Formats: sequence, structure tokens, C-alpha cells
Amino acid sequence: MVLKAKFIFMILVLAAASVQPAAAEGLDVGGMLRLHMARTRRMLTNIIAAMPEDKYDFRPVKEVRSFREMAVHLIQDGFSHVGWSAGMSREESEKLAAKYEHIKTREEILRGLDEMYTWSEQTVGTINATNATDMVVGMRSERQTRFEAVMVAFEDQMGHYGNFVVYLRMNGGVPPSTANADMERAENQRKNKEVGVAPPAPADLHKH
Repeated sequence: MVLKAKFIFMILVLAAASVQPAAAEGLDVGGMLRLHMARTRRMLTNIIAAMPEDKYDFRPVKEVRSFREMAVHLIQDGFSHVGWSAGMSREESEKLAAKYEHIKTREEILRGLDEMYTWSEQTVGTINATNATDMVVGMRSERQTRFEAVMVAFEDQMGHYGNFVVYLRMNGGVPPSTANADMERAENQRKNKEVGVAPPAPADLHKH
């Protein structure tokens, strides 16, 4: 469902950029991408912070990354994937990611996440309805538009979010996005009422 929504959004952006140039000028693509990156940042940062540091070396089976290794991987991949959307080469993006190769503590990881997401929000904010269709070399050297490269970055990060959910649950934790769902829904409903937005849909059926 998430991928379908992103695909539809991408089609709308590309259509606006190529078929309606006048209308496209007013389309704040960068602003929308920054907003989505901020949501992704909140979800990933909160769930990584929710795991007790003495559980950071937990791994469900020996063949997969530990929680700590996956968090470092997320930071490094964030620089790589978002860097590709800006037209950076593999060498350039890996140079940014290399700074975080040896971080280990919870404090270092959370600081690295903050730096990666701050940079990512700034970078995706440079995409607009005109340059969204510029071609870049993305993941696995695939040629794709800048917009597609950002979608791949989101998909990769949310895939890791699913991993973190499992790791946290296996250690008796509850993902913050689930624990705080009712409170966040009530706050959003209050804001919607203030600005005259239509009543919200029924309560979420899926919880992580």
C-alpha cells in the first residue's frame, strides 16, 4: 500500500513536470519530500532509541546483522542513497558514509542519525518539479530519475524499520509509533479540526 501510494505520487510529479510546466512551477516537491523525510527520521530515530543499549548486540540468528550493526548500516546507506538522488557518485557518497564506519555507542549512533537526517532533509529539499526528472545513477548502478532515487532511499529505510520492529519486539519492547498511536491520532484530529479538515478515517487496523 505504501509503495503504491509512492508510485502514484511519483507519476503525479513527473506528469506535472513534463505536461504542465506552468502549474509545475508552483509544485513544492522539495517541501513534500522534506516532510516525508522528517516523518521517516522520527520513526527510525525513536525506534533505535527505544532499544536498551545493553541489547544493541542482539541478533535473531547469527547470519544477520546485530541491532547495532544495522543502525550503523542505516546511517551509511542514508548518505549513499540520498547522495545518489543529488547526482553524487558512489565514491563521493561512500566518502560521506565512511565517517560513521566505526561508531558503536548509543550516543554515537543517535548523533550519526541526527547528522544523516539533517543532511538528507536539506538534500531532498533541492529537488523541484523541474529537476525531479534529471537522470542519476542510483542503487546498484541503475539509471533513474532524482525523484526515483529518493523513493528508493525511503523504501530502503522503511525496510530496515521493519527489521528494527522485530528486534525490539523480540526483546520485549513496543515500537514508539505503536505505543504513541492513540495520542498522536488525537493530536492530529485536534489540528485537523482547527483548520477545518474533514473528519479522519476510522482507527488504524494495522499496528507494528
